[in-house]
Amino acid sequence: MNAALPEAWARGPSAGLLEEARARGVLICSSRDPDAKLTFLVTDAGPGQQRLAVKIPSTDAAGAAVDAETRTLLELARLDLGALSSTIPAHVASLDLDGRPVLVSTAVTGTPMSIAYHRWPHTARKPSVSADFSAAFAWLQAFQHVTAHGPVPVDWPGQVLDGVLGRWDGHPALTAAVRRLRAAAADLADLALPCTAVHGDFWLGNVMVERRTVTGVVDWEAGSTQGSPLPDAVRFVLSYSLYLDRHTRPGRAVLGHRGLHRTGFGPGVEHALCGSGWYPDLVRATMARHLERLGADPALWYAATLTGLGEIAASANSDDFGAGHLELLARLPSRLAARGR
Repeated sequence: MNAALPEAWARGPSAGLLEEARARGVLICSSRDPDAKLTFLVTDAGPGQQRLAVKIPSTDAAGAAVDAETRTLLELARLDLGALSSTIPAHVASLDLDGRPVLVSTAVTGTPMSIAYHRWPHTARKPSVSADFSAAFAWLQAFQHVTAHGPVPVDWPGQVLDGVLGRWDGHPALTAAVRRLRAAAADLADLALPCTAVHGDFWLGNVMVERRTVTGVVDWEAGSTQGSPLPDAVRFVLSYSLYLDRHTRPGRAVLGHRGLHRTGFGPGVEHALCGSGWYPDLVRATMARHLERLGADPALWYAATLTGLGEIAASANSDDFGAGHLELLARLPSRLAARGR
């Protein structure tokens, strides 16, 4: 047992996990998803002791997710990540709560990027958004660089297509969405890229920052030490784009983004991929540079983002959220040169 872990958490039933007087901190409810977890952040670890995070599952599905994250953290700890190790939680202990696994890990420093994102008018300003993109991609590219080997053939588009077909059979948007995914798969065919470790849910809520630098990345339940370097990059730009209209009234123009209005699901994503202005330019340039650094044709950025939309549609915990991405995918052009049918 790590010396930083209070003995009270290692003995007796986990029902008293947060009742121990010395276990002072902040309890966070992460979401209402079927695999929602509670995370307890210890704020009084004491001199010389590590700050801890305790992830507690609320359902059996959440327990499976906690178990998956535990295995990912243990696998990442075996890699030589150098300075990046301090940005990734380290496994401390695995406990039990009513037959479900509880993960105790070190707590990384920083504030979620999503906090500043939702402060008005952060996303309306090019310098602040550009700084977010620069910080996130600097960390991601360093992480992929130190874990890369290969190159190997990219099988991600085929996996996404299978996932969408398996989940959305009979949905009215499926045929159009599949047509776009097949066009993207054709564009990405024969592509070989480095095989890298992946986070699996690299969005701004999981990225911790201080002074425009990433100091930590959390929630590794979908992570792996072997995968494609494309999904994490695509997930970041899609999730960042998805909430651009969050604080705008329905039908109104979104501040700082000419041509973007809050209408329907995901107008910010459509604006990012097909619109004009400083934000679409930033998204395209960022993705193009990422592909170029991986040794791929930068023009493949659009095919990669379409595939990323399909991945969210196939894997989202919420049916409504997944269906929204499926329908969004179905109404986008198969290629930017012409509208799909």
